[in-house]
Amino acid sequence: MEKISTAVGVYAGILDQVFGKLLLRRRVEENSIIPGKSFKGNWELPGGGVMDMEKIPYNHLLNELAREIDEEVGMSVSVDPMAPLYAVLFKGPKGYDLGMVTPVTTSSSSTKGETIWVSPAELENFAKEFVPANKEKGIDGKGLVSGFGKRMHCMALKALSYSPNVVYAEEAKAMLAEIQKGW
Repeated sequence: MEKISTAVGVYAGILDQVFGKLLLRRRVEENSIIPGKSFKGNWELPGGGVMDMEKIPYNHLLNELAREIDEEVGMSVSVDPMAPLYAVLFKGPKGYDLGMVTPVTTSSSSTKGETIWVSPAELENFAKEFVPANKEKGIDGKGLVSGFGKRMHCMALKALSYSPNVVYAEEAKAMLAEIQKGW
């Protein structure tokens, strides 16, 4: 029997504990999981693909997430060893892949890369502005990776639904529920 091969990605929905906004990072990598497609210049949640999924300890995904956060935005955050991971399936280059997000609240600031803190309304604007990068023309992408109602947007809204800012949390829940009606 053939094994299913699924790419797995883990992302952090980093929430500012004072204002309740969500951290996004500007992507600097040229390549992506999709052959020939670049998202350089687009905004996304910190995180990424988990490379070795063969033999893993229980906390492997969250250890990888903490490593990605430190590597991409220079933040050292504490991730609960049994933190909730909210999964989103999406069509990848070789079948369906799995992206997961966990909310993380912090009072720390990013020390690496270009980052921005966004409210649900600002996130929605970024999602609607999506334009992928064009490597051949040397043009960086714009907006949130994938665009409105897609995987990154939904994961970011799920994280924002845990915002310490109650208004943001309710806005994010309502926005996500509206997107889900079309599923």
